[in-house]
Amino acid sequence: MPTNSNAATPKFNLQKTAQLLQDKWKQLAGFVVIALLVTTITLFIVPKYYRSFAILVPANPALADKARLFNTNIEGLYSYFGTGDDLDRLFGIASMDTVYKQLVDSFQLVEYYKLTNADQGINRRKAVLELREDLTFQKTDLGQLKVFAWTKEKDLSAKIVNRLVEIVQQTEAAIWKENYRNSLSKLKSNIASMEVEYKSLATTIGLSDAENKLNQSKLQNILEQMNSYQKAANEFQLAIDNNAPALYVLEKAVPAAKSEKPNKWEILLAALIASSLFGLMGLLVYHREEAF
Repeated sequence: MPTNSNAATPKFNLQKTAQLLQDKWKQLAGFVVIALLVTTITLFIVPKYYRSFAILVPANPALADKARLFNTNIEGLYSYFGTGDDLDRLFGIASMDTVYKQLVDSFQLVEYYKLTNADQGINRRKAVLELREDLTFQKTDLGQLKVFAWTKEKDLSAKIVNRLVEIVQQTEAAIWKENYRNSLSKLKSNIASMEVEYKSLATTIGLSDAENKLNQSKLQNILEQMNSYQKAANEFQLAIDNNAPALYVLEKAVPAAKSEKPNKWEILLAALIASSLFGLMGLLVYHREEAF
């Protein structure tokens, strides 16, 4: 049986639609007003979040080389700022679980996130996961690392960011110091051994002329080596006491002047647009006989 081409799907009629909107605009407006009212009430109920951030750049790790403290020519060859690899290293340290655990303990974040599990280890782990949601990092094209923190307390976000920067600085400095301390310890051990050998040889002076000359030569060599080791030990100690920075803070985190989440005006505008579109679609579907 042939189909009737006139029985196609109904076509949209702009004139009828305009008339429908003219007749039903109060219903549409009422729906939009209710949606905006619900959104506004919700915005006053949900907690406010304050954002603080710091901007960092990595320091050149070559500055931690003890040789720079005793050779001004070498120091002049070093750039004060690190490369992209050094920036990645800072990011790697900042994102370690151990760093987050220190922050959780420093600011009692288990209580802040209202975690009440009987097992404090679980609460601590949950607080770390919560903090990972509130702490974000951004590497810029200018070789900078931005650290952002969002909290419900105005001062807390700035404190967390600044403490994080301190931990990263201390962590990297501790690595260099530990290496230098190990080297210093080995040097002191060698010096102590050479002192014992020197004293032992010194007691043999007074034997035959040949033996005395041989021992005198050995004593001289030991003394020179001891002086060389002592000089190196002094350099290592000076490097430990004058550790180079791991990073430079271009902008320190400060408490936010006002809350930044939720953004009321953006959300209200989105609610206005969404409710208007949804209400219009609902109106056309419900009164489709009048619009088509």
